[in-house]
Amino acid sequence: MTQTLLAFDVYGTLINPGAMSDVLRPTLGDSAEAVAAQWRASQLQLAFRRGLMGRYVEFSVCTRDALDVAIAAQGVDVDAATRDEWLSAYARLPAFEEVDAALASLVASGYRCVAFSNGTENAMQAVLGNAGLAHHFEALVSVDDIKRFKPDPVVYHHMARRMNVAHENAWLVSSNNWDIQGARHAGLKAAWIHRDKTALIEDPALVPNIEVERLDELAQKLAEGR
Repeated sequence: MTQTLLAFDVYGTLINPGAMSDVLRPTLGDSAEAVAAQWRASQLQLAFRRGLMGRYVEFSVCTRDALDVAIAAQGVDVDAATRDEWLSAYARLPAFEEVDAALASLVASGYRCVAFSNGTENAMQAVLGNAGLAHHFEALVSVDDIKRFKPDPVVYHHMARRMNVAHENAWLVSSNNWDIQGARHAGLKAAWIHRDKTALIEDPALVPNIEVERLDELAQKLAEGR
C-alpha cells in the first residue's frame, strides 16, 4: 500500500507565533499582544505581496520588515538592539502543546511526515530543533528551493515532486486558511487545524478534506477515511 505523505506547515500549525507576545511584553507591556498580532499579519501580507510581484526574498526578510511595520503601526519606540533580540527569538518560538505527541503518533502509525514552509530550510531546522520537533520529519521542504511563496500553486507541486508522491497521496496539514485553499487548488488533500475560530474558508470550492481543532485529533480522522 502506498504510504500517505503529510506535509506540515510550520508557523501557526506546529509553532506558535502568538507566543512572541511573551517576548515583547517586558518591553511593551499592554501593547505586546497588539504588536505581536500586527507583526504576524504584516509578515504574511509582505510575503504575499512580494510573491505576486515576483520579488522573492527569504521569509526572514519579510519577518524583519514586518516587525518595523508593526512597531510603527502601534506607535511604540524600540531600539535596534531590542529589535535584533526579538528577531532572534523567532527561532526559539515554542510548539503548541499537543504537537510533539501528535507527530510521534502519526509517525508511529506509518505516515510519512515532512515540514513544509515559507521559511528557509535553515530557519525550519532552527525553530523545529529548538522546539524538539525536528526528529519527526523525514525532510524539510522550503519554498526557497524555487523562490516562490505559498499559496502559489507551483510551491505545492514542487513539494509533491521533491517527495516523489502523487498528489492524491499527499496532504497539506495547516492552520492557515489561505494555505488550505492553496493546497486544494493545486490538487492536494488538506487537513485544516482550525486554531483561529475567526478564520473562514472563503472559497467553497476549496474546503478542506478534514477539519479539526487540534493536531492530536488528526490521526483518528485520517484513520476514519482509510
